[in-house]
Amino acid sequence: MTINIIDPHLHLFNRSHGDYHWLKTQNPPFWPDKSIIQQDFSIDDINNFLLVNNNIKLSGFIHIEAGFDNAQPWRELEYIESLDCQNNRTIASIDLLAIPEHFQTSLKRLQQYQSLIGARHIFDEQAYAILASHHSQKNFASLNEVTDFIFELQLPLADESAIIVMPLLIQTIANNSQLRFIINHAGFPPNVTSKASSKDINNDAWSLWQQHINELAKYPNVFIKCSGWEMQDRHYKMSWFSKVVSFCLKTFSVDRVMLASNFPLCLLGRKVGKKLGRKVENKLESKVDNELSNKDYESYWLDILGSEVIKQCSENEKNALLYHNALRIYQLSNAEL
Repeated sequence: MTINIIDPHLHLFNRSHGDYHWLKTQNPPFWPDKSIIQQDFSIDDINNFLLVNNNIKLSGFIHIEAGFDNAQPWRELEYIESLDCQNNRTIASIDLLAIPEHFQTSLKRLQQYQSLIGARHIFDEQAYAILASHHSQKNFASLNEVTDFIFELQLPLADESAIIVMPLLIQTIANNSQLRFIINHAGFPPNVTSKASSKDINNDAWSLWQQHINELAKYPNVFIKCSGWEMQDRHYKMSWFSKVVSFCLKTFSVDRVMLASNFPLCLLGRKVGKKLGRKVENKLESKVDNELSNKDYESYWLDILGSEVIKQCSENEKNALLYHNALRIYQLSNAEL
């Protein structure tokens, strides 16, 4: 049986038309595997991944800005709409720190595009400075006046710096109750199944992440997307995925949680193959290696469908996480067969 999904967090790249400053080798982030995503990615590339077994059908998607041209963010919407894709929406880049008059001009220009459903200014380590800015607060008020508009919220909620950010963030959310805030990548939860770092440190960060997720879930205009696992750990296990999603379901309820891919960055995630034994220098010395390969788009979703948390969901709950919540929240057409 083919499963219909709506992917609410993916990026399409066209390097000959856009800037993509962050994708260039000489610019951060300096990932050793960055070359994997230093190429163009189209919706056809995604569908080609899915043609292998026809287990999954991409029935819609949300394109999240990918640094196409942050000085003129409408150019990215122009590009996406030129592709004539079926059943998609776009999240545009926007500068919250801009002078409010300039912000309004940019917002009005973005609103000319049919696919626009929201905007994003990545917070990350600048979260406090951005939220404390008088310009930002005035600009949030402008976004709040747009009917059914979304702001994509990207910042680490397990970091100690989030402790001073949270009061400002909560106040911003409360002051702009018509604006829908969607937490990206589940707020970057720590990988508590990883042996790469101290267990105590991971557990402290996990508790902090849980505390902040609990606080944000109290506001009905806040939603959460679970994705971006490879950003924390290229070798992540699905037990961690299940642990995070289970907690999000407990706090937000099934109606406010979405599962997403972060394509093409999900291709950076690694999957473990069979273990191989081999003799070294004619000695009976066995060396066991993990033969690793990168995930593709289909294997990413198949791993999710085979995870413990999804197996424990009812059909209605699974459909909500994979399709119906994104359909409703991002206002797409119902393409489910």
